[in-house]
Amino acid sequence: MTVTEGSGAQFDFGRVTTRVVGLIQRNFGPFFLASLLFSGAPYLVLTLAQSTLFGEGQSGQAYTSLAIMFVSFLSGLVLQGTLTRAAIDDLSGKQVSIGASLNASMGLVLPLLGLGIMVSLGIIAGLFLLIVPGIILALRWMVAAPALVAERSGPFASMGRSAKLTENHRWAIFGLIVLYAIFVWVVSIGLLLAIPGSFSALAAPGSSSLSIVFVTVMTAVQAFQTMIATVGAAAIYFELRQIKEGVGVTEIAAVFD
Repeated sequence: MTVTEGSGAQFDFGRVTTRVVGLIQRNFGPFFLASLLFSGAPYLVLTLAQSTLFGEGQSGQAYTSLAIMFVSFLSGLVLQGTLTRAAIDDLSGKQVSIGASLNASMGLVLPLLGLGIMVSLGIIAGLFLLIVPGIILALRWMVAAPALVAERSGPFASMGRSAKLTENHRWAIFGLIVLYAIFVWVVSIGLLLAIPGSFSALAAPGSSSLSIVFVTVMTAVQAFQTMIATVGAAAIYFELRQIKEGVGVTEIAAVFD
C-alpha cells in the first residue's frame, strides 16, 4: 500500500513494514535483549517500586517514581541510538554488533538527551493545547532521533531535519502509527486475558499482590513494544530519505566509515 501526498512522492506502508519485520527477524535476539535491558528493566523496576512503596507516603513514592522514569527516559534514548545504528549496519550489509552500536550510541547520549527533552516538552505543551498540536508536533519530529544518529547533527538541526523529511507525509506516518497501536492493543489484551488477575492488577498498580507471572510477561511485552516502535522509527527515516532524496541505506551508512 502506497500513500501519495502533496509532493508526488510515495510513502509505502508495505515497504516500511517489510523492512521492520526483516530487521527484527534477522536480529531478534540482540534487539530484544537490548530492549529488555533499556526498556523492560526500567519498567520492571518502576512496577516493583510502586508496589513496594504503596501506602508508605505519597511524597517518597512520587520522588522514587520520577527518578526511575527519568532513568527509563534516558535508557529509551540510548536504545533508540543503539537500534538505529544497528539497523543501518544490517541494511547496508554490515555485520550487526549490539556492543559496537551501544558504544556509538553512548557517545551521542548528551545530544540525544537534549533532543529528547526538547521534543518531549514541545509535545507535552502541544497536548495541553487541545491535544491536536501535540500530535502534529509528534509527527513533525518523528524521525529526529534517527536523523541525529545517522547524520550526526545536533538536537535543533535534527528537529529541523525531521520536520523537512516528514513534510507532506505526516498523514501516512500517522496511519502507520495507528496500525501499530491497534496491533499492540490486540496483543496486550490477548495476554491480559490469558493471565488470571491481570485486569485487577492493572486497576490497582500499587498493590503488593502483583503476580510474578504478570510482571514478567508485562515486562517482556514492554520490551517487545519498544523494540518495534524504535526499529519502526528508524525504518520510517530510511523510507523518507529514499523517497525524498533518493538516498539508500548504504549512502546513509557511509557517514560511519
